[in-house]
Amino acid sequence: MNKAQLTEMLQEFFANQPGVTLSFKEIFRGLHLTTHPLKMLAIDIMEEMAWDDYLAKVSDNSYRLNQSVQVMEGKFVRKSNGKNSVIPDGSEKPIFVSERNSMGALNGDRVEFTFLARRKNHIKEAQVNKILERAKDSFVGRLKVDKDIAYLVTPGDVFAHNIIIPRRKLKGGKTDDKAVVRIIEWPDEENKSPIGEVVDVLGQKGDNDVEMNSILAQYGLPYKYPKNVEDAANKITGEITEQDYKEREDFRDISLAGGRKSHRPERCQGLRRCTQYPEVGEW
Repeated sequence: MNKAQLTEMLQEFFANQPGVTLSFKEIFRGLHLTTHPLKMLAIDIMEEMAWDDYLAKVSDNSYRLNQSVQVMEGKFVRKSNGKNSVIPDGSEKPIFVSERNSMGALNGDRVEFTFLARRKNHIKEAQVNKILERAKDSFVGRLKVDKDIAYLVTPGDVFAHNIIIPRRKLKGGKTDDKAVVRIIEWPDEENKSPIGEVVDVLGQKGDNDVEMNSILAQYGLPYKYPKNVEDAANKITGEITEQDYKEREDFRDISLAGGRKSHRPERCQGLRRCTQYPEVGEW
């Protein structure tokens, strides 16, 4: 194990335990550092982290994550490439948040966060401390049903992990069905995957109506209507009646030409003359 790898391990170890003071013994045991050279390298790295204000030195043999900075609130932005960020209230500038520091926040969630101490040759970084408000609790995706468990596979920018669905909560859904799933248990430190239940099965992927309803459901738009509305819509035949003809202008026998109003206003004037006075002719 080299210095860069051990540094990454130490960063994640402290980031997952904010506010906790950790002794050398706890750190060595938690990271499985069993040899003297690795232990000495870890001590040197923590000394550098304390010098850069990433860690706070509590005693000669213990450290904790440095969180002595202002607590702020903002909106979380999740990216499928892992380059998540948080946009502080009153600002438009995103601050990078690594996945290990995101607490499983989703796109649009309101979060409480703190800035991590800036380390040499690194960009400014934030850590989510609390999720204040979820942007939504229902999601659309494709079901994958195995023998003992089922999942909802969502687009890559929604969840870092698929939603687990107990088989009794499937509502008859099958593999490759598009479905709407509501979260009933959010991720925490022990369970990284959310747990959900199927609210509605939209149908098999690839079907035109199913795909259209999936898009509507994804953006929170209605894809089902009351029965009286459906009945009224079904009564519309699409036939053009005599009354429709009386209420419309008939341009079928008139030659029309179009133009860009902003550039050639005379063409629009000419079009009006053409339609109002067919005897003028074409131009």
